[in-house]
Amino acid sequence: MIKKSPKNRAFSMSSPAEQDLERRLELARLSHDDEVLFFRHLLDARVYAHAPISDDYPRTRLIQFRHPDGFYAVPFFTSRSKALFASGPTIRIVQMTGRDLLQGSPGATFMLNPNDGGCVLYPEEVLALLKDGSVARVEILDQDDSAPLVSLEEANPPTWLMPTLMAVYMDMPFVRAAYLLELEPLEGASRFLVAIGVGPEHAERAVRASTTAIQTLCAEAGIYMDMATFNPQKGRPEYLLQRGVERFYGPQLN
Repeated sequence: MIKKSPKNRAFSMSSPAEQDLERRLELARLSHDDEVLFFRHLLDARVYAHAPISDDYPRTRLIQFRHPDGFYAVPFFTSRSKALFASGPTIRIVQMTGRDLLQGSPGATFMLNPNDGGCVLYPEEVLALLKDGSVARVEILDQDDSAPLVSLEEANPPTWLMPTLMAVYMDMPFVRAAYLLELEPLEGASRFLVAIGVGPEHAERAVRASTTAIQTLCAEAGIYMDMATFNPQKGRPEYLLQRGVERFYGPQLN
């Protein structure tokens, strides 16, 4: 989730609390365990966001920006100096705890330190973090024709997961369809794949929302669950035309 910083930037002296938050962020770039600890700490840490200087609205309204992938996100920062670096003449800096920030903008997408290799928090991930401090582990599967996915014909898919995923996709109008197939076992454990029909601009959010919803359930059941996406405008990829593939959400695609 948290990407490596593309470059080092020079900022003014940070407070000890900001330095500690930055230290935790750097550790989070290296391991998922530290990533979980960082986000849980972030909830009670002081963070900074942008608000318009002139605003007559009774509540503080935060400024959003258009992400290169096409969605809007609320930027926030681990230090005042980073918030100032990314601000402008019509922007004022506001500070609050991470929890107050996330709770105060329900349904919003957030981006931490957007100018310094930060990360995106989608609404589904924000809800999970606020609810029980969970942070899903997402690893991108780069599927290509050189390593085709082979479905087991005598599949025994975990149908008990489908209602959970269907509830996720019903809140995502950009998800067209979803399929489930069983793959060859991995390290003696059952392994499955959810293939989501979604446009490329929403693919990452769909995968991360799915993983957030079912990761704990899969761990408790002792199964591996991979995620893949395909562009529904291009039809189903060949691996979804095999026997043993089950469509559990949306219309059948050509």
